[in-house]
Amino acid sequence: MKCRLLALLLAPVVGAAVLLVAAGCDTYQPAGVDKQYVVEAYLRAADTLPPVRLSRTAPVEATYEFNKQAVSNAEVQVRRVDVDDAPPVGYVERADSAGVYRPAELPSRPEGAGVAQPLARYRLTVRPPAGDGIATEEVTAETVVPDTFGIVETSGDTLTWRQDELRATLTQSQYPGRRARFIVATTALAPSRENLTPLAARILDRAEGEEVSINELAVTESPVINGGNYELSPRGTLTIDIPWLVANFYGPNEIAIRALGDNYYDFVRSQNVQQGGSTFSPGAIPNVIERVEGGTGLFGSYAGATYRLRVTRGDSGGL
Repeated sequence: MKCRLLALLLAPVVGAAVLLVAAGCDTYQPAGVDKQYVVEAYLRAADTLPPVRLSRTAPVEATYEFNKQAVSNAEVQVRRVDVDDAPPVGYVERADSAGVYRPAELPSRPEGAGVAQPLARYRLTVRPPAGDGIATEEVTAETVVPDTFGIVETSGDTLTWRQDELRATLTQSQYPGRRARFIVATTALAPSRENLTPLAARILDRAEGEEVSINELAVTESPVINGGNYELSPRGTLTIDIPWLVANFYGPNEIAIRALGDNYYDFVRSQNVQQGGSTFSPGAIPNVIERVEGGTGLFGSYAGATYRLRVTRGDSGGL
């Protein structure tokens, strides 16, 4: 199934997720386009700074695979840029993973310098190694981290698929200049063919021969939920209706709600257009919005909260 991972991509934003720009699917560079560096990192509010993945785009005739396109020996740093004199956090390449860089452990680092602060602006700077054949001296990108939020209440910890309401009430996540925008990602904790919901079973049946696995279906995500899709209460909380399409398996699931920074949001919504979620004709589809200077990829941020949900079949099997 071409680009099937694009639909599953952003859900597992833990550690290093699969990159979407040139992701491990049947995408390629248009003829005449030069190679570019690809960066990938996701800052989570109030969490330690994440790894940064650095690679090259794949040749026109090849499928992108990170391990084959990974770039070593680069200089990588992340710095908070909305306060004066904030020290940069240097990164070192992992010895066991080419192209994967993690924050250096420095005993003199000021308190909080290695944590993605809510509502702070961060800048990624990558200086690739010399003589790599790509005419780029520096790759940069900036992101503003959304404010943290919490889950106040849910519609239940055990619900019947497509029969019960799937809702969550949250404290608000602030973001400069706009209301919060969310996605909801679900990870099945006991994925098996026997636990597939009817819709997911049909997807798997139709994808026979396309190498779609149970594990790929185990991680799903909702469309973007913006201010027009949730209710604000007088006490300042908001309630979102979660579409049941995020649950592909009966049994235990982890529900992750993420408030998106602008880069992350722009990437998701423009990626949806690429996958056919629009009325554009094929020749008029706009490019994915990436906001990376000197290369391509995603330097994004989000705030997140999770809870557990058990999905049951009900008397009619959930149909």
